[in-house]
Amino acid sequence: MNFLPIQSLARHTAIYSVGDLLGRSVAIVLLPLYVRRLTQADNGIITLSFAFIGFCAVFYSLGLNQALIRYLSGDREDEAQVRRRFSTVFITLCVLSSIVSAVTILNAAWISATVLGTEQNADIIRALALIVWLDTMSEPLFSLCRARQQSTRFALTRLVQHTLQILLIIYLILVRDAGVRGVFTANIVSSTFALIAMLPVAVGVIRPVFRVGLLREVLGFGLPFVPSAIAVLVISLSDRFLIEHLLGLNDLGVYGVAYKFSIPVLLLVRAFRSAWAPSVLAVDDPEEARALCARVTTYFLAATSLLLLFTIAFSRELITLVGGEKASEYLPGHGVIPLVTLGHTLYGIYVILTAGVYAEGRARMLPGIVVAGAIVNVSINLLMIPKIGYIAAAWSTVAANGLMVLLLYATTRSFYPVPYEYRRLAKVILATGIVAVALNRWSSDITVAGSVARGIVLLAYPLILWGWHFLEPGEWQHLRSLGRALPTDTQNGLTPS
Repeated sequence: MNFLPIQSLARHTAIYSVGDLLGRSVAIVLLPLYVRRLTQADNGIITLSFAFIGFCAVFYSLGLNQALIRYLSGDREDEAQVRRRFSTVFITLCVLSSIVSAVTILNAAWISATVLGTEQNADIIRALALIVWLDTMSEPLFSLCRARQQSTRFALTRLVQHTLQILLIIYLILVRDAGVRGVFTANIVSSTFALIAMLPVAVGVIRPVFRVGLLREVLGFGLPFVPSAIAVLVISLSDRFLIEHLLGLNDLGVYGVAYKFSIPVLLLVRAFRSAWAPSVLAVDDPEEARALCARVTTYFLAATSLLLLFTIAFSRELITLVGGEKASEYLPGHGVIPLVTLGHTLYGIYVILTAGVYAEGRARMLPGIVVAGAIVNVSINLLMIPKIGYIAAAWSTVAANGLMVLLLYATTRSFYPVPYEYRRLAKVILATGIVAVALNRWSSDITVAGSVARGIVLLAYPLILWGWHFLEPGEWQHLRSLGRALPTDTQNGLTPS
């Protein structure tokens, strides 16, 4: 097994995770502030608003950023063609996002009444429209960094952007007493910074050029991602709207706070997703690329299973630590944390399985698979949320992502067979199950002794894998070497004309 592609993937994933760390950890870092200074309804508004942003972003981009990753990764095209293609996409996104944001702003009162329950939050809708526009304009610039594996620039910009966002939110809520609106003001400022900071990336490639033929080509690859992206958002975000409609903003606030504790796995999946497609497409040998998929699946499942077990062991302690005097209001949501973490893990496996889709240009097969997952998700939510509450939403995420993994695995085997390490995967799954059952023994004991007991049980996971000879001879030395050298951004960089 050639470890160089894995080493490159691990390095870029690590750097993307640094850049994305504060972005995703905004929610977790600010949780004590949100829980202690805002009401459950305020937290419900935050949860619902960012779900709204997620849906809007898909309609703004039309899958064009995924197409840029496809066409600009590696040395597929010469510099002149790269400039024409990138300029065409950038101009399209600029025009489209400006129109959609303008329409949203003009209809902010109606949208606010529909989504947030009252026209008094129309200013929040206008802020969301501006945030999505700013993010849409900067996203192709970040996509260019991803395609050219310029992960350091990507990471540093994201790092500064989200540091600024965190500091502003703390200042606006604690010092200026801006309440929930301070969150959106800070987002506008930080997104503006990101766009300005990334504009130099476009200097070498942006031109006043628009080619209808190139737009048709990138839309041909990108548009099939739109239904699947919408379906993914239905799986990951529609539960917010259903919980608000069926249970109210207070229950949504509890669910949204509990959901944020799954961010460590979500962060890993997002960083991995940013690095995955360019890394696979950069491997010229198809057999080596498939071997890479197999080995990465094994490592990913082993790592995320440990994080899953941690959330099973300490979900109550996490809420108690963050919530302080208000912890009792949010403790009923502790069961959401491990379930959503499992859902993120399954989605990460789904991302790995898309390697064949990228390599063989089979994007048109994704919508059907993801729509099937979305149907399962919504059906479970509609049937079960009224009966068992918001915990049904967490279960629906697990069911939907699990179905997507099964369907994509079964489909890609016919044209992109990957030699998965089934024996090692079975060891991980069995070890995780054993430890999870043992943790359940002390699940209701929130004393110090109970926490210590769960910590000791958690240590059994790596010990079981070690006892079962999970690692092959010499593999640990390779794994230790993954983080030694940082990738450079110059080797795949674009040169200005």
